[in-house]
Amino acid sequence: MARQYDEDIDVRETPGLPGTPEAFLWRGRLYLVRGVLGHWRERRAWWTGRAARVLHGQDTSSGPADLPGGGVRVALGEEDEMWRVAASPGRAAGHGIYDLCRSPASAESDPTSGGWRLLRVAD
Repeated sequence: MARQYDEDIDVRETPGLPGTPEAFLWRGRLYLVRGVLGHWRERRAWWTGRAARVLHGQDTSSGPADLPGGGVRVALGEEDEMWRVAASPGRAAGHGIYDLCRSPASAESDPTSGGWRLLRVAD
């Protein structure tokens, strides 16, 4: 059974392979990556970002991505890097399947963008 999450995590990347997760810290527990099961990219949901909120009148704050005249930059081509890994919280513990997401820092300057998130767990 898979459970959905959307939580920030700290990831230690594999030396010599930047961007490849070696271990991650989730809810105060260290998980060691035992194997990479999949790696792909997904288009970011630009329609849920700051530019869409400004367009709908839900965000009136200004930020570095604001353009003269009140416009906001929209980064349509940004992609999240997805990793499906087998990981365990120790040597003796059984492993689960975890979907990790690495997002680039957004051109919109959205404070929730950038970094690593845990999206799904199947164990």
